[in-house]
Amino acid sequence: MNRIEPRTRVRLRFKPTRLKLSSDHSKRPLERLSLHDQLVARLREMIVDGELRAGAALPERMLCETFGVSRTPLREAFKILASEGLIELRPHRTPVITPINRDEIANMFDVMVALDGVAGAQAATLATEDDITRLNEMHDQLVRLHRVASRAAYFRLNQKIHTEITKLAGNPVLLNIWTTLHANIFRARALAYYDARRWKDSIEEHEAFMVLLRARDASGFAAALSAHTRLTGNAVLATLNTVDQA
Repeated sequence: MNRIEPRTRVRLRFKPTRLKLSSDHSKRPLERLSLHDQLVARLREMIVDGELRAGAALPERMLCETFGVSRTPLREAFKILASEGLIELRPHRTPVITPINRDEIANMFDVMVALDGVAGAQAATLATEDDITRLNEMHDQLVRLHRVASRAAYFRLNQKIHTEITKLAGNPVLLNIWTTLHANIFRARALAYYDARRWKDSIEEHEAFMVLLRARDASGFAAALSAHTRLTGNAVLATLNTVDQA
């Protein structure tokens, strides 16, 4: 009988220096309650904030040790992040942070500008007084976050405001397309808020289109919302150009 030789196990050597985990996000221990959700949120934030750079490898062993988790919840978190386009899962290879494709982002912003025009016109027409009050409260909080220079919190609330406006349009097909595109440009869009001038311009644009929403100026609100998205897209593409040339 032929004897089957045991397969030689290849031991992978991870190099932690390739993956920098220096921020406060990586130093806080994870609580056992909602471990999966916390892990997904922590990794997503680190990717969006740029701590985990595009193209960087994500060695499982190092991340498990960093967060004090087993490979099972980490791999489940990877699946969620992959579905959001933030990481690439590669068979029998270490996952990596998804590179940002400038041309794809440019094309997506072209569509987002049009979608925001449609969503803005519908939202201003269909929104109730309670809806507008809720958006006003969110906007006031956004202004406060800008005043204290809380970039990460500002960015998250900013995205919630845009999502809420799109939901108020009452068109599930539009919302589905918008949400898909938004997920794909989410990380690239975050880059624009690291530019101080663009951040200042952005909050002023929010102030302007909120005035139009309160006035129920559907066409004006739609145009202002589209223009805001176009300017954000231009800022993102300019930032990507700078990153590519670095």
